[in-house]
Amino acid sequence: MKDVQEKVSIVIPTYNRAELLKEAVKSLQNQTYGNIEIIIVDDCSVDGTEETVKSIGDSRITYLKHEVNKGGGEARNTGIRHASGEYIGFLDSDDQWEPDKLAKQMAVFQKQTDVGVVYTGMKVYQGDYLVKEVIPKYQGGLLSKLIESNCIYTTSSILVKRPLLKEAGGFDSSLPSCQDWDLYIRLAQITRFGFVEDSSVLYYLHPGERISTNVDSVIRGHMQIYHNYKELAKEQGKDTFQKFSIKIAKTIFRVGMIKQDKDTINLARRILVDGLARTESTGKNLMLYGTTFMNRRVLLFMYRQFEKINSGNYPVPGKRKLIFK
Repeated sequence: MKDVQEKVSIVIPTYNRAELLKEAVKSLQNQTYGNIEIIIVDDCSVDGTEETVKSIGDSRITYLKHEVNKGGGEARNTGIRHASGEYIGFLDSDDQWEPDKLAKQMAVFQKQTDVGVVYTGMKVYQGDYLVKEVIPKYQGGLLSKLIESNCIYTTSSILVKRPLLKEAGGFDSSLPSCQDWDLYIRLAQITRFGFVEDSSVLYYLHPGERISTNVDSVIRGHMQIYHNYKELAKEQGKDTFQKFSIKIAKTIFRVGMIKQDKDTINLARRILVDGLARTESTGKNLMLYGTTFMNRRVLLFMYRQFEKINSGNYPVPGKRKLIFK
């Protein structure tokens, strides 16, 4: 690496998570990469977040507060506008980073000068238990892959060259969901991606954190993604468009099952048909299409059983590694 470290700005959007915020900041203070600034954007919290930030007493912290709640996307955009580093990263206030995350990402930037974004994997926790570990698989030109699905996941993973982030336009705060996926697609149109083959983000699930918590936002966000990138997906080829359509359709179909809403299920079916009609379909995809005609109560029962198996009785590969005390 260079003798003089390039500056990295880390933006933390937060809303009523004062206690969790302290742990997130601590994980930044423990970074082995030293030249950082921490920009905390308080999205109109009422739980004493400002006092908590003051009590941390770190001169590298800039505290900004919205007078009204604007949402996570706009909070991140506020942080981007105030960032002075050559690189910008994001850390959700309920997540944490492993101590060497930034150092490893910056090493990739030094080795791969054509890369504009470097992301990492993550460890997903439910309480004190490790649910799963996600390791990155894809790098280089990721436009087709990112249209097919959000293979990068959380914004707590990415580190981006600041000029490219601004060229991409930052986060689209008009999206009620999928803001991260939308940003990744726009970045993939102007730069290449690298990764750290490690799970450097500690990502925490919370009670009630399911697709059912805000189903209307899920529908509107995915439909906006579908309309925004449908033609771009077609340009990437029939296979990419089919995977893109099926991804959107599956999500909306799941919402339709939860809501027991016929119109939502019909919407998912129309998107699915659009994707399946353009290339040869597998038996699995045709089975999914047939499922959309099943009785809604039966579908809901099947979905609840699936959720019970996959969210109530997680396999436990290992206990959480408590790296911060």
